[in-house]
Amino acid sequence: NSLAGLCLEFGSGVKVPLFAVFGGQVNFQVPWELAVQSQSPLSATINSQTSAAQAVNLAVFAPGIFSMNAQGTGQAATLDASYRLVDSSNPAAAGSTVIQIFCTGLGAVTNQPATGSAALSNPPSSTTTTPTVMIGGAQASVQFSGLAPGSVGEYQVNALVPPGSAKGSAVPVVISIGGATSNTVTIAVQ
Repeated sequence: NSLAGLCLEFGSGVKVPLFAVFGGQVNFQVPWELAVQSQSPLSATINSQTSAAQAVNLAVFAPGIFSMNAQGTGQAATLDASYRLVDSSNPAAAGSTVIQIFCTGLGAVTNQPATGSAALSNPPSSTTTTPTVMIGGAQASVQFSGLAPGSVGEYQVNALVPPGSAKGSAVPVVISIGGATSNTVTIAVQ
């Protein structure tokens, strides 16, 4: 809850788990306790100085796929069943490769871990709403959607690359859930 002298707090005392603080950027988990709220005040304390609270809008779903450039564009942070990056040197095979898409913002899960705690693998923390995954303009079959075991606040969607997917070194991948659509990233498909 404290990193590089910084602490964040929602509302009246909901501490925020921090993961990285660098170059004007703060990576943190929005606490599960805020799931039913549409807005909450957030304040920051650094070196014993607390800021005025700022209103933060919250959404049930806000999907975002992680990318290798950490900008949400280009090559997806997506692995195959052997945990190898799916890129031009290791393309997915349309109709037979199941990919692991790493993302955020997929909402409520079963077997919810405590805020700031890693998800367990048995039983898994599955999303209560199944997302739609589009790969190369075709709908993929989602085999699992939930928190990535061993990670905090990171979701994993396992999807079969559809036989009708476009082919190439930069095939678009998008996730939709509850009326919200993610950023577009790419994978290689043959």
